[in-house]
Amino acid sequence: MEEKGHFINALPDCGLVTFLALVRERELRPRRSGGVYLHLLLGDKTGEIEGRVWDGAEEIARLFAADDIVKVRGTLERYNGKSQLIVQRIRRCQEEEFDEHNFCPVSERHPDEMLAELRSHVEGVASEPLRCLLTRMLGDEDLVRALKVAPGGMRLHHAYRGGLLQHVLSVLSLASRLTEHYPRLDLDLLIAGAILHDIGKVEELTATRRLGYSTRGQLVGHVALGLEILERHVAGLEGFPLALKSVLQHLIVSHHGEVEKGALREPMVAEAVVLHALDELDARLEQVWRVIDQAPPGDEWTAYVPSLRRQIYCASTNTAAAHQEGKEGAA
Repeated sequence: MEEKGHFINALPDCGLVTFLALVRERELRPRRSGGVYLHLLLGDKTGEIEGRVWDGAEEIARLFAADDIVKVRGTLERYNGKSQLIVQRIRRCQEEEFDEHNFCPVSERHPDEMLAELRSHVEGVASEPLRCLLTRMLGDEDLVRALKVAPGGMRLHHAYRGGLLQHVLSVLSLASRLTEHYPRLDLDLLIAGAILHDIGKVEELTATRRLGYSTRGQLVGHVALGLEILERHVAGLEGFPLALKSVLQHLIVSHHGEVEKGALREPMVAEAVVLHALDELDARLEQVWRVIDQAPPGDEWTAYVPSLRRQIYCASTNTAAAHQEGKEGAA
């Protein structure tokens, strides 16, 4: 088996490097001076880096395909505030040359630990119809098997195996705290909403060597798939209240907040307003911290992040840590 070499999050700022990587993107693009170059997006479980092949691009592009594992040698340089790899040599690896686990990002938390925490939230639901529904869903072996590995997204947030469970638990924790401040909120509904709002992603997304979309995920999307999953499990519960089912459906179809952002309905229930806000908060913060963590050490600002439409100020994290240390020292 080949040595993995550097993980992408540990690559130096510059210099010659050799490492194994997953080809996430592979595309011939036109050069301003004429001809083409080969654009690559190379990844492993720790991150990704863009690569360029300037010479012999068309010939080299035929040596491997997207989703292949390659051994690559090249020079790192900075461009537009980010590191990129100028590829000198690259070849496709055989199956016996690499360990699959090095190339798909995985949650730092064990899925069984997260699932146990999720079950404890469900056990605390006071509403009998909701508790029976959620218990039934967590008794579905196929659903649970998929939930333990499902990512929370493809790129924007929680984009790793187990990311969906981690996102759900974070929203649940936030909901528990918020209901202490706003006691008129129905915690049972928020628990159900946190679990159900993205449940369709267990069928929309795949998490094998790399994250991707299933065919049904591409055609239908996680909102509609989530409604299907809810319908299947409600159908197995005799006498489940129609009004409660309608509210649960509303939590799913409104969790994106605005029609322009993918919501089928804007939130019309207090708990739907809260679910959207908590979903957005958790997703954005996970993305912001990931961008900061991937910035080169010592940089004050990240590169521009198109999905956030801004740069992120890295130094604020260091300032906050220093401020906390100062307070502890004074105490």
